[in-house]
Amino acid sequence: MTNNIITFMRNRVSQPGLEAPAPSKAEWETILDAACRAPDHGGIKPWRFRIYEGAGLDKLGQVYWQHAKSEVHDLTEEKEAAFVKKAHRAPAILLVYAHIEQHPKVPAIEQIMATSAAAQQAILGLNALGYGAMWRSGPACFTQKTKDLLNLQETDQIVGLIYVGTPTSTPKIPEETDFASRLEWVTE
Repeated sequence: MTNNIITFMRNRVSQPGLEAPAPSKAEWETILDAACRAPDHGGIKPWRFRIYEGAGLDKLGQVYWQHAKSEVHDLTEEKEAAFVKKAHRAPAILLVYAHIEQHPKVPAIEQIMATSAAAQQAILGLNALGYGAMWRSGPACFTQKTKDLLNLQETDQIVGLIYVGTPTSTPKIPEETDFASRLEWVTE
């Protein structure tokens, strides 16, 4: 069993080519329930999830567009469709963000790390059910403008937009990680 899990983890890759179907409501609930088992110092459960599908993708695309207009002032209205289309690169998008609380022992960075761990758990769960995923972020994820457009609180922090669907192709076997060059053993 353990070797199967390790092999599964080693073979996980981002899959940018995604089409319908996306997970059903029951599958999402199963995946996200398991994702909530991520490490969580203080038991704060800072992770929050929002799923965009169908017309919801148009709403998210409008967020992309409105944010772009606020950053690049010479964008013409003809560019709007291209920004909205970015939200349709997959049949579903999972917004993952940390709802950060003031805590005497758990700083904000730990709450963001816990949320990132939950996002990774979600990706592994998606893959386990045969779905592909692509974790995306970028400068727009770290602006107050985007938080405002998404109706998030000032203390919330987006950790990623995970594009989800059925892979359009068989993923390539991942390259070797070369982990040994990034590992240091301290024995004394």
